[in-house]
Amino acid sequence: MLFTLIDKWGLRQYSQAMNSDLIHADNINLNFGEVVVLRDVGFVIPQGAFVSILGPNGAGKTQLLRIMLGLLPPSSGSITRHFTLSEVGYVPQRLAVDPTFPITVKEFLQMYLQTNLLPLFDDMFAVTDLFTKRIGKLSGGQLQRVLLAGVLSTKPKVLFLDEFSSGIDPRGQAELYNYLHRLNEQSGVTIVMVSHDVDITAQYADVVLCLNKELICTGRPRDIFTQANFQKMYGIPLTKVDQHHHDD
Repeated sequence: MLFTLIDKWGLRQYSQAMNSDLIHADNINLNFGEVVVLRDVGFVIPQGAFVSILGPNGAGKTQLLRIMLGLLPPSSGSITRHFTLSEVGYVPQRLAVDPTFPITVKEFLQMYLQTNLLPLFDDMFAVTDLFTKRIGKLSGGQLQRVLLAGVLSTKPKVLFLDEFSSGIDPRGQAELYNYLHRLNEQSGVTIVMVSHDVDITAQYADVVLCLNKELICTGRPRDIFTQANFQKMYGIPLTKVDQHHHDD
């Protein structure tokens, strides 16, 4: 069903520009008063990549994502974006919604979707059972599913996800990541996600930015997931990260 949606939207156009750079960051620094959040961070993200910004809590991952989006200006440095805001999809880690907000899930999705496309998104995100619920009454995982469905309906060129799978059970996480992987592979939509999950990053990302206030390493998981890099990033050996990364 997802492939039908991709073909229907004509999203394959993005795969024709896979070799061009989507984001180029140079010497990004971010300070909040005397607190150093990011230090001399530079990287290039090619169009069509599946990128994971990986690191411990407090590493500056969310702030870097917001800088990429243009929501947060760096203290110094430059960033070049080859996309417009209308081409962006963004799912934050947490979205505060007033529980009395008088709109149901179905009404919310109908603002984005034609009625005949709702079944396609239900196949991907199982949202039909939530149609009559108010947005403000959803659990964290349910809200993330609905937000992702709404964001994908806008046909983004680049998708930014900030720990978007938090609150979703392991089976639901696997289904969502598989959909995203297929969307990236089949359509060339660039995906940039913030994560602390080493296993998810190793399985799905083809480009990793290892961050702990500064860029520790960047490249393919199989090339950069070394004891030395994990020691720099987490301060503990790789084996301990593997055992405990879900609690970071």
